[in-house]
Amino acid sequence: MSATPAEAVRAWTEALAKARDLPAAAADFLGNVLGFAPGALRARLEGKTAYERDVLLQELLPAAPVGDSGPLCRLLLLSSEVPAPGALFEPLLRGYGGDPARTFSALHAILPAGTAPALLLTGSGAEGCARASRAAANLCEAVPVLPIALSVERTWVDAFLAGPESRSLAMVREGLIEVAAPSPQALQRRLEELGVRDTELLAAPLAQLAEDGASDELVTRFGRAALAREAAAREPSGASRARSAEEEFLHLLLEEIPETQGLFELNQRAGFLIQGRPVEVDFLSLTLRVAIEVDGYYHFRDKEAYRRDRRKDLALQREGYLVLRFLADDVVERFREIRDTLLEVVAHRRDPSRRQPPLGEDADGGE
Repeated sequence: MSATPAEAVRAWTEALAKARDLPAAAADFLGNVLGFAPGALRARLEGKTAYERDVLLQELLPAAPVGDSGPLCRLLLLSSEVPAPGALFEPLLRGYGGDPARTFSALHAILPAGTAPALLLTGSGAEGCARASRAAANLCEAVPVLPIALSVERTWVDAFLAGPESRSLAMVREGLIEVAAPSPQALQRRLEELGVRDTELLAAPLAQLAEDGASDELVTRFGRAALAREAAAREPSGASRARSAEEEFLHLLLEEIPETQGLFELNQRAGFLIQGRPVEVDFLSLTLRVAIEVDGYYHFRDKEAYRRDRRKDLALQREGYLVLRFLADDVVERFREIRDTLLEVVAHRRDPSRRQPPLGEDADGGE
């Protein structure tokens, strides 16, 4: 995984828009700069049409020393409707000439001091770590007061620090904190505490989780998914089981990755009907038009259920969605392949000029 400045700021912006009322923050920021009483500008904007808001903003913004946050305030306050988290970044980026650092700085400026969430960038492999390092340096320069963390492999850090002097190298050296990654054995003990029996069979994914420095919550979700997998193996052929454990683990995994954070809603309706019933998808990105389904073994035991899934796929494709299906067992045993496939898909949907990757030849368990 790696993050360019644009990818990092996009993820930060979308997470911020889900947690905060950004139009209200912009109104309070602008009102404070103009010397209004708290909430007064919000009250003046309440109930106004877009035209009336435009007239008011044309009057107020030139007189307000808001620095580079003027275009942001205008974008957030011109409409009476709160923009969807996924719909905010692109127009905002265009308003700042395609410069993610300026976009980042403008957004940070409208937030009350000390309330902005920190930013974590990750990278793996030499190129990914280098990209993440450059992005971190760029964004640190744009907003020096915001905590920005860079999580990369120790081997890359050693090689980077032995290289030629640069601004990025100086920043990495000054802020370096070595964090010991959890060992596969420690993760195995954690799974055993959760009641997972087949920990030896999970040696490969446990090693990958350890390598990725998985959080305790992610390991717990992984354990629940492994327990659900074990329960399925013990059930009689006609029994069904809940699919939520695998979904919860995959959802948290995607939420901990900057490139996919906030992109996918769990068990989300797609906004249209099939035979009079609303279509619900395991993971849905309305922004990128990507639908992900996690299929347990029961999806293939009932012929009519199999046919229903195919009709659902076709309906989603007609609505412009790229549909991906993964086996529930692979969410446990081959989560990294699924993760990498989704990262490629997300990158391609954001930039269609990129070469379309082969979609999970191994991630779905087939050739």
